[in-house]
Amino acid sequence: MSSQRLRTCLMAAVATASLSACGSDQPGKQLGYEDGVAPVEGISLLEGLGLYVLAPLAILLAVFALVWLPGVVRSSRYRPGRGWTAAPLWFGGPPDPVAAVEQAEVGDMVRGGASGEW
Repeated sequence: MSSQRLRTCLMAAVATASLSACGSDQPGKQLGYEDGVAPVEGISLLEGLGLYVLAPLAILLAVFALVWLPGVVRSSRYRPGRGWTAAPLWFGGPPDPVAAVEQAEVGDMVRGGASGEW
């Protein structure tokens, strides 16, 4: 058994033991009932909306603000109409391909592929 699988099984066993220990008492006690006492009312409509709608919405808006605002505050380096200030970069082959071919020697054959030859 691999260590990853063993660790996953161990975590599942610990979680199962923890959950069963929390709910191992009588079923009525799990919900907070006591003998002879009726359960209390649930949450109100406003509390439910706040808990299940407004709280997740506030969390989503906070994450959105943390991701979006730094890009808005920081200005971009290039704007249309302004000159480009960065140094030019060459992503192709040699800067002067004609001179590179003329300077190449016969023994400088470049080969490629996985085996090193074509």
